[in-house]
Amino acid sequence: MKKKYKLKKKPCILLVFSICILFLFTFNVTTSRYLGILEGNSSDVVALPILSLDNPTFTYTNKKMLPGDVDESDFYVNNYDDKNSNEVLMKYYLKVQVDSTIPIKVTLTDENGTELKLLDDKRTEEYELPYDEMMKTKYHIKIEWDKEDNNYEYAGKDINLTIDLIAIQVVDGDA
Repeated sequence: MKKKYKLKKKPCILLVFSICILFLFTFNVTTSRYLGILEGNSSDVVALPILSLDNPTFTYTNKKMLPGDVDESDFYVNNYDDKNSNEVLMKYYLKVQVDSTIPIKVTLTDENGTELKLLDDKRTEEYELPYDEMMKTKYHIKIEWDKEDNNYEYAGKDINLTIDLIAIQVVDGDA
């Protein structure tokens, strides 16, 4: 009888041992972590917003402006530079500020000769700046001092004119 008992014990031990090995193998595989390393170089660049203003040149900067004088100049808004063009959809507007006690009138026109109305905060409406083509938009500015408005208090006063180009990036849904 001793032999029968030994034979029954061996298959049971073998079965428990096999289950333990199977459990350890399954547990090891399910809890293991895999690590992959990808080596290489990247030369990606974020899209470049490019916008520039070619400043106007006035003659009154070289001499004092007098009553009755009119001065005009062209300037340009570009969406490119020497190397790149704009890659971002933007809207822009022009803001014209005159810091002077002299009563001058400023007129701004686009390249078609249409007068641009300045809003209450002395800015134009917004214009879209394309990103898929090179653009150069011409603007014309005219400064006039009425000849009849020649009060002696204006003598020797300076005219400080500033043209600001302000751009806003357009995100999906804002267009």
